[in-house]
Amino acid sequence: MFRKFLSKLGIGSANINLVLHHSRVRLGEAISGEFFIEGGTVEQHINKIDVELRLTLNQNGQTQTKTVATIPVSSAFVIQAGEKKVLPFTYELPKTLPVSRNGLHYTFVTRLDIAGGVDHLDEDVVQILPPLPLEKIFMAFEKLGFREKATSGALKPYGQEFELFPTEQFRESVQEVEFFASLEEEGVRLLLEVDVYAGAFGLQEKELKREVFFPYTETNDVNVLADKLREIIQEMIEHPYQYTASSYMAHSHGPGHGMMEAIGGFATGLFTGMLIEELIDDVVEEAFDFEEEMEEGFFDDFFDGEDEEF
Repeated sequence: MFRKFLSKLGIGSANINLVLHHSRVRLGEAISGEFFIEGGTVEQHINKIDVELRLTLNQNGQTQTKTVATIPVSSAFVIQAGEKKVLPFTYELPKTLPVSRNGLHYTFVTRLDIAGGVDHLDEDVVQILPPLPLEKIFMAFEKLGFREKATSGALKPYGQEFELFPTEQFRESVQEVEFFASLEEEGVRLLLEVDVYAGAFGLQEKELKREVFFPYTETNDVNVLADKLREIIQEMIEHPYQYTASSYMAHSHGPGHGMMEAIGGFATGLFTGMLIEELIDDVVEEAFDFEEEMEEGFFDDFFDGEDEEF
């Protein structure tokens, strides 16, 4: 009786441990492992086993944790004292998640739901990598001497923004490069912004914006990607008036309409979904004063802002 009483307090009760085969996985791929369950000092009834995939976001001085998915593992069963069980685990990651970056990480939290007792929890950190075509684009930027900033990968109301700074050939003219990404059927689409220094190449506009598409046939070769990115960036800084916000909007079939299509496409594409909506409510909305900026033309920040003059 005393042992049964202690088990209800979590002392000598059943426990569970998730052992992942790999702790790093790409978006859209499956992660696998095994659950090791061990009975305690007495027989116990288990209501269920499930796993939560949790995202923790540290951004703008705030920390929020959201449950991305709840994965059912097992329904009710009885585990005897000292009994050992092993259950397989496989989960395919949705393609709508942000990828792991500084200030953004994931944890699997396994819950052994014990009837009439204290649940046993097990936590395992997992790193979510970009899909391979996007990873190749990062590698191409790296070949050109660009490095990701510590703030790269921050969540904005319209997606996950990556920020890079030049260390080599573009160091004298480019301050930073920012982009959002989306996987499409035929390739990867970037919303690219190149911020140039005052006076570089005689420019008067600081923020140059362009939509770029890389077919999957090009993402197979990092050298090809690097050459194309070099040409794209060079063309933007040599012909800046073609890549101002106003010229982008004109190319997008008029102010507002094209912009909203592009933003909407990214907001339901690779890196967002219901998750971003929840995070906006708790973190991003407060940090960016989302409702107020929407009234003032929030999406101007990327597509329709006033051109800066030096």
